[in-house]
Amino acid sequence: MIERLIKIYTEKFSKFSRARFAVFDRNGRLIAKTGEFEDFENGIKVDLMSSYGEMFLYVKPSENAEMEIELLKFLYTELLNYEGYIEQLVKELANRQEELSIVYDIIARASLVFDEAEIAKIVMGKINSMLSPKACIIGIFEGDTLNQKYASGVINGDMKFEAEKLIDRAIKQRNFIILSRKMAVPMLSGEKPIGGIFVYSDKTEFDTTDAKLLLTLGNYAGIILYRNQLIEEIKRAEVVRHEIELAKRIQENLLPKFIPRFEGLDIFALIKPSSVIGGDYYDFITDKGRRIFLIADVSGHGISSALLLSSLRSIVKLMYEFSKSTGDFLSLINDVIYKDTSEIGMYSTIFVGEYNSTEGTVTYSNAGHVPPLFFRRRNNEIFELEVHGAPVGLFEGENYEVNQILLSTGDMILAFTDGLTELRNEKGEFFGIENLKKLIFDTRDKSASEICNIIYESALKFKGNAEQKDDITLLVIKKV
Repeated sequence: MIERLIKIYTEKFSKFSRARFAVFDRNGRLIAKTGEFEDFENGIKVDLMSSYGEMFLYVKPSENAEMEIELLKFLYTELLNYEGYIEQLVKELANRQEELSIVYDIIARASLVFDEAEIAKIVMGKINSMLSPKACIIGIFEGDTLNQKYASGVINGDMKFEAEKLIDRAIKQRNFIILSRKMAVPMLSGEKPIGGIFVYSDKTEFDTTDAKLLLTLGNYAGIILYRNQLIEEIKRAEVVRHEIELAKRIQENLLPKFIPRFEGLDIFALIKPSSVIGGDYYDFITDKGRRIFLIADVSGHGISSALLLSSLRSIVKLMYEFSKSTGDFLSLINDVIYKDTSEIGMYSTIFVGEYNSTEGTVTYSNAGHVPPLFFRRRNNEIFELEVHGAPVGLFEGENYEVNQILLSTGDMILAFTDGLTELRNEKGEFFGIENLKKLIFDTRDKSASEICNIIYESALKFKGNAEQKDDITLLVIKKV
């Protein structure tokens, strides 16, 4: 094509130039000349350097030859460079068209696919059709680890190591990396690295055209894979949301529908669930003349803790009939829970108390629960009801101690879960036992329900805008 253009422009130049001239290629082959010029060897030889390589202009000597030579040299050089630019532009447009074709093909085929493996298969198929590599690896980040999940061709340990290094370089430089017959590009979605692509050829070396095509493919593959990751996150979040709702319903259904009346006692309890449902639970047993109350905290969160909570409630309702004391009660619960949960490592803390209305006493035992606080009205003393025992479900054949305390008018037992005392504010400070003791003293003359609500409202005020990460459960037993 360039020779044809030189012939056309030689004819045009001859119409305004008085000089006689001819153009030859680097091998001495004549490309074009003015009509009357034949004696080339005696002409003035001028080099024409351009993007097409070396060419020569021969000009017949004349009176104004020097000026004519400068003009012709300028015109031919500009012509050749301009045509070279146009040809390069055409090539780039052709490459761009191929890039756009890749983009369209990927979007058309992969945008409606929501399986990562299927997306990778489509991308790898496109790579094989474009570059015909001997080996191809697609690595995708899982957390901070680049997992070479998808591969085709002949792959060995050395190549996997080389692929990881080149992909890492490509991601850091956010551009293609070419090492002769090896090439890597990043897969990005905006600023977020999704992974990378590595290819190897045993026949030809890769060039920048290959790299730009693969880079275009990698960029759009990264966007589609990231979209897929977001969809998976949404699905998981929906599963978690459903699990939380289910756990919340289970927890609500397990709680007593009403608080029973114990002669001589004012009783109130509440549970305020957190954003992640835990396993807090309280209950009362008023069967066969017994007056039992308990508070529990099952390990874990979500549906697993809710299921253990459901099991625990059933065991509680059954085992109290076979127990003679609060210690026996916890031992029986432990034996059953241990058989069901020892292999999965779940357990529950429980504080249980039994009220004797005739004697005005509470006997109590504790399976690893945070000790309740006891307020003695006659001297405004506040202390913990300490009695030792492991959480139920941890050890087989556990025995539990039994203690007893006498209740006088105005005395109070405040049982709670650690979601209250371990509640944090925006500074990371704990609500703590001392705050709780002060609130008990300040509310000593109020009813059980008022005490519970004031403590909870004070905890919320303390928390501020910080997240409540655990359930808060309160149980107040007050002698009236």
